[in-house]
Parts: sequence; C-alpha cells; structure tokens
Amino acid sequence: MAKITKKKDKLPLTEIIRNTFFMIRYAVRLDKFFMICYFSVVCIGFVINTLFDTVILKGIIDRLYNNTPINDLIIYIIIGTLLATLAEILTECLEHVNHIRLIDFTGRVQQELLAKTAKIDLICYDHKEYFDDFVIATSQCEIMLQQAIGCVTYLIGNALAIITASAFISTINPVVAIFPVLGFIVNIITRFSITKLEYEFELAQKKIRRKSDYSRRVFYQPEYAKEIKLTNIFIPLHKQFEDAIKEEQAAARKYGIKIAILSLVNWIVVFTFLSYFCIPMYLGYLALVKLSISLGDVASLNNAANTIGNRLDGTNYALVYFQRVGLYADRFRKFIDYKVNIEEAKGTATVPATLQPLEINHLTYRYDGADHDSLHDVSLSIKPGEKIAIVGENGAGKTTFVKLLMHLYNPTTGEIRYGNYNINEFNTLEYRDKIGAVFQDYQIYAATLAENVLMRECRKEDEAIVLKALESADFSNKLKKLDHGIHTELTREFNEDGSLLSGGEAQKVAIARLFAKTTHLSLAILDEPSSALDPIAEYTLNTNIMELCKHSSIIFISHRLSTTRDADRIYMFEHGQIIEQGTHAELMALDGQYAKMFEKQAKNYKLKSM
Repeated sequence: MAKITKKKDKLPLTEIIRNTFFMIRYAVRLDKFFMICYFSVVCIGFVINTLFDTVILKGIIDRLYNNTPINDLIIYIIIGTLLATLAEILTECLEHVNHIRLIDFTGRVQQELLAKTAKIDLICYDHKEYFDDFVIATSQCEIMLQQAIGCVTYLIGNALAIITASAFISTINPVVAIFPVLGFIVNIITRFSITKLEYEFELAQKKIRRKSDYSRRVFYQPEYAKEIKLTNIFIPLHKQFEDAIKEEQAAARKYGIKIAILSLVNWIVVFTFLSYFCIPMYLGYLALVKLSISLGDVASLNNAANTIGNRLDGTNYALVYFQRVGLYADRFRKFIDYKVNIEEAKGTATVPATLQPLEINHLTYRYDGADHDSLHDVSLSIKPGEKIAIVGENGAGKTTFVKLLMHLYNPTTGEIRYGNYNINEFNTLEYRDKIGAVFQDYQIYAATLAENVLMRECRKEDEAIVLKALESADFSNKLKKLDHGIHTELTREFNEDGSLLSGGEAQKVAIARLFAKTTHLSLAILDEPSSALDPIAEYTLNTNIMELCKHSSIIFISHRLSTTRDADRIYMFEHGQIIEQGTHAELMALDGQYAKMFEKQAKNYKLKSM
C-alpha cells in the first residue's frame, strides 16, 4: 500500500524554497516558451523604467539647467521617451498575451490534474488529511502557479532594478540608499509575520466554512427540501450554521488584531517616516545647505531612492507570495508526487481468457487509523459460474470485501487469487475489465443515456449494445418516451431539455452498465442492485441477470434476503468475519443468524421458508 505521509504544520525555509521552485519547474514543463518570454520582458521593462527615472531624467534636467542647445535636448528626450515607450509596449503586449496564454495554460494544468485524479488510489479518498490536501491543491493550483511564476520573475526583475538604481546612486551619494534599505528590512520582518498569520487564518476559515457551507448547501438543494419542510431538522442545521459563523468571527478577532497592528507599524515606519519624510529632507539638506548636488541630482536621486524603495517593497511582496506559494505548494507537490500504487499497476501476468475460480485466502483489511479490522481472516472460494450471496447487517464488511475483490484496495494481509495468480500480478485495468459491478451508491452523469450505460464515448457500432442492455434492464418503456432515444442528455446540468430520471429508472440505467459488459464478464458484482425497484421489476431484473450472466460468476450483496434463495452458496458476514455459510436450505436448517434475519423479512415478502 502506498504510504500517505502526515503533513507538517510548519515548513522550514529550505522546504518552502524547494516547493516554490517545484511549481516553477512544473510551469516551465507546461509552457517553456511563454515562461522565457514572460521572464525576459518583465526584467527588461524593470531595467528600462529604472534608467528612465534616474539617468535619463538627470540628463534632461541638467541639460535644461545648463542651457544645452535645443536640438541636443530634443534628441535626448526622444531617446528617453522611446525607451520608456518600448518598455510600456512590451509590458502591455505581455499582459495581453499573458491573458490569452493563461487560458491555455490553466486548461492544461486542469487536464493534468483531472488525469492524476482519475488515477489516484481509492485509499486516498479515505484518508482525511490527504483528501484535504487534494481538495486544496486542486482548487488553488492555478492561482499558486501564477503566483509562483510572478513572484520569482518579480524577485529577479526587482533585483535588477535595484542594482541599476544603486549603481546610479553610488556615483553621486551612496548614503541615500540607506533609507529604502532600512524600510526593506522593517517591511520584510512585518510582512512575513503578516503572511504567516494570514495563512493560518485562511486555513482556519476553510475548516470552519466546510460546516457553514454544508448547512447552507442543504437548504438550497431540492433533494433535501421535502424533509426540511416536514421535520424540524432545520433547527440543528441552523444552529450548526450559527456556530460556524461564531467560530469564524472568533478566528477573525484572533488573527485580525495582530494583522492590523503589524500592518500599522509597517505603514508608519516604512512609508510615512523613511520614504516620505527622510529622503526628501536629506536631499534638501544636500542641495540647499551643503550645495553638493545639482537640481538634476535631486530629482534623479529622489527617483532612484523611491525606485529602490518601491522595488524593495515589491521584493517584500514577492517574498511574501514566495512564502505563501511554498506553503500551499507543499500540498500540491504531495498530490503530484504521490506514487499511484494500484491504479497504474502494469502487472506481470496476463488475465486468463477463460473463466477461473476465485480464491480468497485469510483476507484481512484495516482502514488507515481504524481501531479494528473491517475484514478479519476471511476465506472462501467461488467456482467458475457459481452464484454467491453475501449478506449481513450494515458495517459487517460486505462492501469492503467487494472493494478488495475489485482491487480498489490492497489487503492488509492475505491474498485474492484468480486462477493460478494473485490479482496483484495482473494489470489492474485488464483485471477490472473482466468485472461488472452495480453499486447501491451509483451515479448518473451529465452525459447522454448511451454514455451513461457504456461509461465511455458511444460509437455508432455501440448503439445495438446499449439498446440491448437497456432492454435487459427493463428500461424500454422509459426509452420510448425520450425524444432523442439513447442520445438524450441526462440531468439538466448543462441542458434545459435534459431528462430527469426517477430513482428506479436511474437504477435501471446503472444495471444496464453491467449488461453492456456481459459478453466478456468473468465476475458480476451486484451491491443492493434492486433497492429502488418494485417487486415486479426486481423479479424481472433477477431473471435477466441470471440469464445474461449465466456464464459468469455472480456475487449478490443484499439486505433483502428474497434475492438470496437461489444462490449456490450464501455467506453471512458479521463484524468483518464469516459466521455462517451454506445454501439457503442449509442455513435455514441451521437456525442461526441468517434464518432469524430471513424469517423477520419473510413477513414483508410473504415468502415461505424452505
């Protein structure tokens, strides 16, 4: 089993740096040309703007002060203006191209994430911390990638601008640079603290808002409306929502006051005192009292100091985003780096083409973090073509057993053998292709009826298969009422004319998925396949399953024991173990748990025990 490591609450700086550059490498792999262009244009623009604000401005003012010939002045102004215009054109073009390329870029990111999501092992969904990281990674990845690109590019661009301005200042009066540097130091200390608090506050908000979002969502969705109107469930839900709001307010007070104080200190010291007061005062002293610099020097030095201050401030913000990206990217990196164990298993053996016996030997499974086994030392065998029933109360381990059979999980101990091979030796997809399953918690997708049956794109040659499967699932009467037949859109998610199915109709579509695979099935698994059907539809379904899957092994999982009477063998599960096994007649004669459960239900089904 692939190990899912517990995330650390705090990350060292080295880890933050590694995470951020992981995002940069990921972005470069997706679009190297755009990354090079973006980096080059931003850096060139920063340097040109700095030169215009310092060297070129000084040259213009000095030429005016020294009565330089007008032609020389005009040429100098034109050169400076052209440089500034070039920088502006490059920046504007970049912004326009950036907007267009980002659509493609983010689309490719989501495509990769969807592909990764489709492949991750089912165990990841059962692991709360990994699932939280998974949700945050997929929801924040586009923003974090953009911020990673931006912060690294702006760090380098700001550094080049600062070097350019500092080189200019050092030729006139290096002391001027002290003020923006002091501002940078104060800014970076306060900004990092603010970012850390904002990150903690945002994480706290996300956890709290899950509760309030759930309460709000329940009141909006139609499937809950009837019960809400007929019961008082809205009272605890409303209280839950109020509690979540209070928790969020408490978190806002806890973090908001600290953030406000640090922001105030940052603004007063960095901007009000060091930038807006100290620099103009010092330059005025040099020009008016000491007479050591010219008017052009005052203007250009003031701009150079402001450039350094602004670029240092921009560096602070870039470092803040760098820190923020590094923290979030830790989750994204774990998601991307997760080594898929089951879903991408290639296997070393070929799945037998002919029907083989299925042997379950001392199978045990415990969910991560659980106190006890969900399945414990389960052994049984299923002969080719045998019809098996798995019965038991909720929580008995039936569904976990089926998930292991389908190789959605790896067992904690024990093994499952198909023919002469452990199923771990097969290519996972090839092994599952031999299995058809209908689960109680099936889903209907916003796609055509045919696509919902095939669970893939429907080709022209597939239409006969779909029609036959729907007929076998007793869906023919409903199909006649659909305007576009098997090409009718289901749900109204994207199509106002889409068809909404009743619970029984939807279950028949799910069952049709099994019938669409009967030509090559080795094993059919039906987990409460008729829970939404009336007795007549249930009887029709069972008859069709037995007929169409007669060459396959069948496993029925059911609470409704009327479906178990004709099984070749019945296994009674309790607390993850098999407590009884045999035919229906044998188990009734045993007068154990199965017999008691059957007799209790027989009154409802009006069946006679055999």
